[in-house]
Amino acid sequence: MERILVGISTPSARRRMTEALAGLGWLVSGKDDRYASGRPVTPADVAIIESGTVDADPSVAEWGKRVIVLVNGRSDAFFRLPRCARVAGIVDRDDPDHGYVRAVREVLSGRGWISPELVPTLLSGRAGHTLPPELPTAEITQLTGRERTVAVLVAEGLSNSEIAERLTIERSTVKFHVSNVLRKLGCRDRAQVAALWHSQALPVHFAA
Repeated sequence: MERILVGISTPSARRRMTEALAGLGWLVSGKDDRYASGRPVTPADVAIIESGTVDADPSVAEWGKRVIVLVNGRSDAFFRLPRCARVAGIVDRDDPDHGYVRAVREVLSGRGWISPELVPTLLSGRAGHTLPPELPTAEITQLTGRERTVAVLVAEGLSNSEIAERLTIERSTVKFHVSNVLRKLGCRDRAQVAALWHSQALPVHFAA
């Protein structure tokens, strides 16, 4: 069972994130639980920490094998810090619960995750980070109407099941459309779709 450490100081945010992640079957603990047995424990599989902790706490490398950073919007000071190699994801404090869950899933799978709402900041040159790998240059306009709708929801961070429910279609149909979107846009994964969508300054909301 994967272990997730939630190192968030705000009680309401910590409780909300813990409940969302524990509901998926992951073993979730707080940072103070690391030494509950009287001795340090091995790092969690993923640690979710506040942006200020990355620079302020030298022991952060002991928290998790991979780190997801929680930021306060696009103006967070974290974006001006040197890149931390252990950081595998960035989420915003205002992200919905399913955004946190998606971030953890992607990081546990060995991929990275950036909240779609934060992608414009990383692409605009206002941040000290860069987005690897190089962003595809394909045009969104080559997608069909339905593919564009699916791409919008992918950019919002929804899973295939959530998209199927939103559009009242089968999950297999969603997988078909997502596959076409990835192929036509030359994207490796869903995070690149979100980055490409925002880089072309297209809206992420639509009238269902």
